[in-house]
Order: sequence, then structure tokens, then C-alpha cells
Amino acid sequence: MMNCHVLCLVFLFLAVHEISAFASSNKAVSIENQLLQKGYEYIIGTDEVGRGAIAGPVLSTSCCIFINNFEGPVELIHGVDDSKNLSEEARMVIFQKIMENPSVYKFRCAQRSPEQIGETNILKATMECFQESIQEIVINEEIPMDLAYAVCDGKSTPKLAGGPTPIPCRPMVNADGKVYTVSLASIIAKVTRDRIMTEAHELWPQYNFHLNKGYRTRDHVERIHKYGACPLHRMSFKALKHR
Repeated sequence: MMNCHVLCLVFLFLAVHEISAFASSNKAVSIENQLLQKGYEYIIGTDEVGRGAIAGPVLSTSCCIFINNFEGPVELIHGVDDSKNLSEEARMVIFQKIMENPSVYKFRCAQRSPEQIGETNILKATMECFQESIQEIVINEEIPMDLAYAVCDGKSTPKLAGGPTPIPCRPMVNADGKVYTVSLASIIAKVTRDRIMTEAHELWPQYNFHLNKGYRTRDHVERIHKYGACPLHRMSFKALKHR
């Protein structure tokens, strides 16, 4: 029978092999590699979209790669980057690859409406989205909390301690361009919110939501002046007060 020392060496070899396969494919997974070496198997990347918009929801996505579910070597999706650096076509190609592998790429989205944003503020609403999406992916995917670690884009992290998923969580500025899993989350969030705003265009075509996605463009502001605001506009924002 194999003794404990040998077993430990075998498990260590397998772990290092798995980490190397994950990390060697792309330099953007260096953070994931570091966390894997510390024993965290489930690295959750979280990002938001719509925080700076003047209409529509703020939405966050938490994404986790289940590396043990790959059939064969770990293969990363080519071209993954901060969603802002990608064309709509490139985002859709990556999004489709994510959707084609649901056993590997797990994610959850959370959003807050303009009304909910107005009841608090945009920072708190964003942190609530971060918290909800992280909690949902951990709970629904039954991720062992002692093996989970979250990385959030930005300077702030949601409150997880004392809640149902008290896992470690760190903020990182520009994580959506530095951390592979956060980049995936940013792409999922962007595609999802863009679809919401495109559907909103069908209800309120006068604002061109399918083009501006609720952000403050010159054309968007001129249309608000002409037609007034609609229920999707964030009336608590300074740019829209007294409209």
C-alpha cells in the first residue's frame, strides 16, 4: 500500500501539472496560477458594466472556470481581454464559446434597476450586484468555500464576511484586462447588458438605446432634451436632474 508521503507527492505532482497547463497557455492567468498554488481551486472573477451609464441597469457577472471539467488539456479561449478592448463581433465569438461549454464556464449575473440605483447610490448598487452574483455562483454550483477565492475589478469589494458565502475576495484595478477570469466576466456582462438595452430600444426607440446602450452621448442627451426621460433613465444622476 502506498504510504502517506508518496501519496502527498503524487497529489502535489498532479496539482503542479494542472497549474502549469492552465498558466502556460496565456500570461493573463498568472493571478489564477498564484491562487491555484495556494490551494484555491475555484477562482471567481467579477466585473460590472453600466456603472457610468445614465440609463438602464448596472449589471455584474461572476465567472468561474471549472478546470477539472475540461476533457483533456486545459485550453483557454483565444482573444480574451477587457470587453472594452474588443469589438462587438469579437465579444460575441468569445461569448458563444463560453455558452458552448457550460460544464467548464460557470457564471451568474445580477443587476440593479435605475429605480434601485436611485434608492441608494451607484457604488452601493454595484457592490450589491457583486455580492449577489458571487453568492449565487458559489451556492448554486456548490463550490466548496474553503477552495474558493474571488477577484473583483476596481477598488472595492462586496461584503461577503458574515454572509452565506464568506470567501476571500480582493479588489484589483484593471483586473478586467489583467485577470483572465475577470476578463471573461466583463465580456459576459457586456454582452448581457447590451442585449437588455437593445430590447429596451424596442420599447423606447426615440432614445437609440441599441446604439448608445444607455451611456451619455451627445445624441442621447439631445434626444432626452427633445422627448424627456423614460423609466430607464437614472433620474438620481446629476446629468438628468430636473429633466
